[in-house]
Amino acid sequence: MMPTVLAFNHPETASVVDMALETGQTIIFPTDTVYGIGGNPWDERTLNHVCRLKHRDRQQPFTLHLHNLADITRYAHCDAGAMHAIEVLLPGPYTLLLPASPGAPPSAVFEGKVGIRVPDHPFFAHILKRPVFATSVNRRNEPPLNDVAEIIEAFTEVDLIITGDVAGVSSAVLDLTQKPYRLIRGTLPQETAQALDQE
Repeated sequence: MMPTVLAFNHPETASVVDMALETGQTIIFPTDTVYGIGGNPWDERTLNHVCRLKHRDRQQPFTLHLHNLADITRYAHCDAGAMHAIEVLLPGPYTLLLPASPGAPPSAVFEGKVGIRVPDHPFFAHILKRPVFATSVNRRNEPPLNDVAEIIEAFTEVDLIITGDVAGVSSAVLDLTQKPYRLIRGTLPQETAQALDQE
């Protein structure tokens, strides 16, 4: 059975996505970086399904994607330095590692840290209202897929594909659990790095 495909700005997308998350479906969706594959971060069936599709180790943590900044403190402990970084970087193409709070889904926690994204994309700002876990749309050790036709062909076992513009470059990853922060992946524009240092 082929997945349902909807544009992010289709009038039915919000209700379809909400029902998909409520019923444990696997979703592919656009972000400001690359397409993500995921679903309800507390649904073990969905988590296992994504791992199987990607040939991914189940112990490897996923990233928690949120639709607004206010929800971050529900899932992470944020001191003044972390709050400053959040204000500078998000919404935007960054994954922030923060100290996990008890409310963080185990699927996004590793060694006491939770990886959080708030993408700068209208799908997150206007359509998605629930937390989702996600990872890039690819098999293990292969580059992310960002062409919708290729995604549909390669991931026929997902339930829903939401289409939209993506930049095609994976997010930068910053570990904010240490001072000074550590850039784990990607780069920071000079002006962004300077703004972070102005805490």
